[in-house]
Amino acid sequence: MVRGALGARRRLIDVADAMLPSEVALFYLVWGMQATRIAGVLTSSGLADALGEGAHTPTDLANRLGLEPDATVRIIDAAVAIRLMRLDGSGRVSLTSLGAPLRSDHPNSIASWVAFFSDPDTAAAYGHLDAQLREGAQPSGFQREFGQSMWEYFAERPAAGARFADSMRQLTAIDLKAIVRAYPWPKHGVICDIAGGTGHLLAAILERRRKARGILLEAPEVIKEADTYLRTRGVADRIQCREGDLFGALDARADVYTMKWIIHDWSDDACVDLLSRVRSTMPAGSRLVTIDLHHERGRPNSQTPMGDVMMMVMCEGGRERSPEEVHELMRKAGLRPGRVRHCGLTMLVEAVAP
Repeated sequence: MVRGALGARRRLIDVADAMLPSEVALFYLVWGMQATRIAGVLTSSGLADALGEGAHTPTDLANRLGLEPDATVRIIDAAVAIRLMRLDGSGRVSLTSLGAPLRSDHPNSIASWVAFFSDPDTAAAYGHLDAQLREGAQPSGFQREFGQSMWEYFAERPAAGARFADSMRQLTAIDLKAIVRAYPWPKHGVICDIAGGTGHLLAAILERRRKARGILLEAPEVIKEADTYLRTRGVADRIQCREGDLFGALDARADVYTMKWIIHDWSDDACVDLLSRVRSTMPAGSRLVTIDLHHERGRPNSQTPMGDVMMMVMCEGGRERSPEEVHELMRKAGLRPGRVRHCGLTMLVEAVAP
């Protein structure tokens, strides 16, 4: 259904663009950079949160937030033009259904993701695409711009790192229910989430598997936050939080291991190293499930190629892969490839410890 809906959206856009001269349709496509920045400033300025579910005049919003009135009117007009806001007959603006997730309190908020993607430092990393095209994907655009990996950058800037982590949680929430239903997680036994953040995926699985237990492997600073979150979800008593290092020692005996949006961050060699470390802690017969976008090179859809380019720009050797490519990495790490399942554009690729 997700693939069909995205395909239908693409066809509708194609029909709309066919009604315009090609140069005009391309002109509007290139406005995308500005649209991203406008969406970002609606979050960073507090405009989206100030609007909430209500309607206000641009001048009132500017006065409330201490913004310059003329610039506020012009930004809001642009937000109306790109359908993030609507303007009523009395001159008041409100968020549209498209713009509503820019609110930090929206149940399906992606405000942190928009803030990260519209950040000037993110844009600066994309400024090296031409060099990558001519010289090769490595080093990444991020490494070229800042002289360090994205992870080193976040380690030195805790606030930016926390915002990025929150953006990943927001994106995870979009297909979380579908992922939980897409795989036959064990009704009993232990499920280990490797680098699982504060435990959103693991909590969702255990809410569906009431007699199962969990292990969350994460960095020490994340574990503290995870404990608080898991208590609010009522599953803390069934989850053991342990410190772990993706490229260090991993120690956890479980029936199923899962890694969501991990291997797409790394080169093939780094992935084999990482998967080998996971393999070393897996009991015979246990299963590993990696969760990433399903990307087939040379067969682009409307979404996964964009994620693939983002991995090239932001991560050292990162890329989206096909199931066959993931299985090959698993073989090299000493794992036996298993079944591949899908939910939307997401693939759950299984491997078994021999």
